[in-house]
Amino acid sequence: MSDKPQIAVQAANVRQIRDWLDRNEIVLVDVRETSEYEQEHIAGALLLPLSSFDPEVFPSIPGKKLVLHCAVGKRSEAAGKMLLKQGHEKVVHMTGGIEAWKSAGYPTEFQILPPNEQAAKPVFLCPPPGKVLKEEYLDPLGIAPKDLAKAVGVLEGRIADVLAGESSIGVELTLRLARYFSTAADFWVQLQLEHDLERARHSLGEDIRKGITPRTSTL
Repeated sequence: MSDKPQIAVQAANVRQIRDWLDRNEIVLVDVRETSEYEQEHIAGALLLPLSSFDPEVFPSIPGKKLVLHCAVGKRSEAAGKMLLKQGHEKVVHMTGGIEAWKSAGYPTEFQILPPNEQAAKPVFLCPPPGKVLKEEYLDPLGIAPKDLAKAVGVLEGRIADVLAGESSIGVELTLRLARYFSTAADFWVQLQLEHDLERARHSLGEDIRKGITPRTSTL
């Protein structure tokens, strides 16, 4: 008995994608949610949120590669697999997402807020996994939290806490959700990790930079 081959989405790093974009060889599609896109996005990227992503009606783009991106690369890979299953070709996802793009020093566009709203709160680009679970899976699929809890074998309160952002997703729950939604095994726990890292950078990053000097090797 042979296993079904896994569908793999071609991956490209931000340097390659920047080069393609500069040469007008690709269509860049942002699969994050509207609120994330409005806070910050890559200039020229089209917005097609994963929560309303429909591979059956996704347009073909002759002569150009289709490059998908999200915050850290997980949702874009999932969207790419959906398109490949539907028969689309030349689908690429950007590894590391917009976070890797910014880390490489490439520019983004920001939503201009009124003066009294600027700097009121830090902007978070990596949403909590509970928000992704609700907006991109439960709501579009019409699944109630209590039904999800029953399907994955956990208490209803556990799912409610995750959706409310009051509880983190650990390795056990990520495996249960991955099995039910047919995502990569580490999809949910990676969303949690990226969200937690971003929150820590906002709250502790400056203190850590000031208080810790990187070790250098002495020969």
